[in-house]
Amino acid sequence: MGKEIQHRTDAIRKLADKHEGACGDLLKQTRYVLNDSPRKASTGAFTMYGFELAMAHSIAIEWADRDLMTKAEELRDFRGKLHVVAKCHDSAERANTMKA
Repeated sequence: MGKEIQHRTDAIRKLADKHEGACGDLLKQTRYVLNDSPRKASTGAFTMYGFELAMAHSIAIEWADRDLMTKAEELRDFRGKLHVVAKCHDSAERANTMKA
């Protein structure tokens, strides 16, 4: 007895922001690279026998781009949820504090 749990909500918020910043930058840089040279490879770069490869290439690039956008959205959502957790802990702490 006598021990208490303290939630450092400022640390939770900082972690959420840091995580979104670092990972978000990597996702953004990856999309820039993906949308540069790989998109410039046209179907004409493949021989007439490689039509299936050309189609697979363009579909794979499109899928990867969509996947990176989804990951960025999930990252923003994760950050928001961590901020909600910190806000709930702050509210609970205020509600449990005895006032004179």
